[in-house]
Amino acid sequence: MKDLLILYPHGLGDCILLTPAIREFHKATGNKVHVATLERFKSAKFFDNNPHVDRIFYTKDAWHDYPNSHIGFSELYKEWRQFASDNDFGGIVMPLHSRPASKIEINFKYLGVYNSENYEAEVHTSQSDKEVASGVIEQLVGDAPFGFIQTNTGVPSKDLPDGYGQEWLKINKNLNHFIEIGKHVDPFEYNINVQFEILRKSSAVCLPDSVFYHACHAIKKPVDLVYFGRGEGVYNRVKHIVSSNEKVVFEL
Repeated sequence: MKDLLILYPHGLGDCILLTPAIREFHKATGNKVHVATLERFKSAKFFDNNPHVDRIFYTKDAWHDYPNSHIGFSELYKEWRQFASDNDFGGIVMPLHSRPASKIEINFKYLGVYNSENYEAEVHTSQSDKEVASGVIEQLVGDAPFGFIQTNTGVPSKDLPDGYGQEWLKINKNLNHFIEIGKHVDPFEYNINVQFEILRKSSAVCLPDSVFYHACHAIKKPVDLVYFGRGEGVYNRVKHIVSSNEKVVFEL
């Protein structure tokens, strides 16, 4: 379908889980997609470098901008369906992840891609992102090997205990230098692609269930430790279909 608009009011980690489907859609049809993602992710610039995305739009949050999420998703779809009609889009889809199934596979089905065998996720960064990341690393740790940590996600049930990541990497990876998102790096000072490049250059990672877990898969980086505090059911819905080197725990 030409000029397909994907209404995708989900988290940044979920945005990474969308990338295999839009790549394979582009490959199968020759058409790029248009994506409407959350307004609060505008500064993250996640889709800005993606070669399979044409235009990027920004939308309200079904969970926080409406009386409840059921009303939110219904109203968002109604608003954007009208937008798609007014602007001559070929069609609109809004992948919903309410079913207890793989989000990657759900995205493929919504986009009508059924015969692909390539489920690898992607992140697309720029040369500028890489240069900024190198400057941040140089300022914080010089040329020393360092561990990459995230502790707080904004959802308490997903968070690591304060200080856990640093202690775990000291003991298990013999590291003495660390870059922690939210502590050493302000996540709102640099777009998410810069943060991915910092992650790429790290020697080891200790993470909660977050966008950085998914980014590790996309850049083919081993996940030394990831904590899924909300349980194995959540992990089974968001885990990557392509096998990888990762250590997953559900209790600390």
